[in-house]
Amino acid sequence: MASRTLFTFLSIFALSLLITTASAVGFSVELIHRDHPKSPLYNPTFSLSDRVHAAAWRSHARAKALCRTFFSKLYTGMSSTTNNDSPIPSPASPNAPIETDIIANSVDYLMSVRLGTPSRQIIAIADTGSDLIWVTCKPCSNCYQQDAPLFNPASSSSYANLPCSSKQCYQLPSSQCDDSSSASKCIYQYSYGDGSQTSGSLARETVTFNTTFGSSVGFPGVAFGCSHVANGTFERHSAGLVGLGAGPLSLVSQLGSSIEHRFSYCLVPYGSTNVTTSRLNFGSDAVISGVDVETTRMVSSTAETFYTVTLDGITVGKNNTLGSIQRSYMIVDSGTTLTYLGSTVLESLVETLVKSIGLPQVEDSQRLFPLCFDESNAGTDFMYPDITLQLGQATVTLKPYNAFIMIKEKVRCLAMASNDGIADDNLSILGNIAQQNFHVGFDLASRKISFAPADCTKY
Repeated sequence: MASRTLFTFLSIFALSLLITTASAVGFSVELIHRDHPKSPLYNPTFSLSDRVHAAAWRSHARAKALCRTFFSKLYTGMSSTTNNDSPIPSPASPNAPIETDIIANSVDYLMSVRLGTPSRQIIAIADTGSDLIWVTCKPCSNCYQQDAPLFNPASSSSYANLPCSSKQCYQLPSSQCDDSSSASKCIYQYSYGDGSQTSGSLARETVTFNTTFGSSVGFPGVAFGCSHVANGTFERHSAGLVGLGAGPLSLVSQLGSSIEHRFSYCLVPYGSTNVTTSRLNFGSDAVISGVDVETTRMVSSTAETFYTVTLDGITVGKNNTLGSIQRSYMIVDSGTTLTYLGSTVLESLVETLVKSIGLPQVEDSQRLFPLCFDESNAGTDFMYPDITLQLGQATVTLKPYNAFIMIKEKVRCLAMASNDGIADDNLSILGNIAQQNFHVGFDLASRKISFAPADCTKY
């Protein structure tokens, strides 16, 4: 009898080491780029050129949707002043259509979460440009073709629908009530910029993460959308989306004090031959320290989903500072591949780079990149110049792998594009190539973003 009691105690103790409660102070999970061999979206038949151009097309679609959403929310009452009361000129067009944050099939990173009790693994899009967490659920009357089985709420003992009177229902941008039962259910509906849509019940559930250290950490009562309609351009290999934005229904906002209101990521360079995946960190694992850390305040905005700072200046090399750079908003986004600048700013940057680099120029066959160089006769000691961005109070220096990308053998292009036709010179986007090999941290409590150079393959 005593041995059985001891066995039971040891079993419970061992389980407690593997599954941490929501009081955990820090943990990290894998963040998988869609073109990484570990990704279910990876296409082994794609050439380097295929992957880079596909990423650029996705990037353009996403940038367009982000800008439309930003400006539509701006015109519902956003103040055009920064935290230090320095004005940013109002955008030129007040008639931008209101659309949800992303193009459904435009993001670059995936993550694994476990949902329910007992838990089931979900491969979902990880998106800093969205808030709501949602997964496809049974029954689904009009869903896109999906490889993974649908989440069955009836099989989870921790699932519960949220009523229309719940705080979370009021936090939705739009909702309806289903009064067909005794307790009215909150119904959400999201429409995306490409016509894709998802709708279903707003519910609460236990979300569990498998950490990079082999343990698990669970959080009960997380609000999410249990989608019974999901159609459009969603990827069949993914079963939903995890919103990592700054709005109240995002994962990071809901976890709140249990993760010290902070998260970070460290992105492995695009096309790296290293098999290491990127990292998404929460709580104490997301603290960034050291002498090289650059920190800036976020700009107050009614477009609360986005992590927005100001772009105040650009320098090429050590002292080629671009003139006539007008302060603009800049969204720090993990789902956009390229960095987008105002057309006037980009023209000035391209002109400066052409003079500084001196290699023969070539044109991208799909005209997605504004500046490309032929490296066939570049010497072994040739180096592209650094490009330094002044982001509010943070001075962030982009190394060549942050600013240039190889699109085929001996041809490398500037990994930036003009927002002409997307926005105006008052909005820029810092894409994920520019953030590679930086530990990028977001502190939602103090409303600050930090950047620290890092080797993300060894993080």
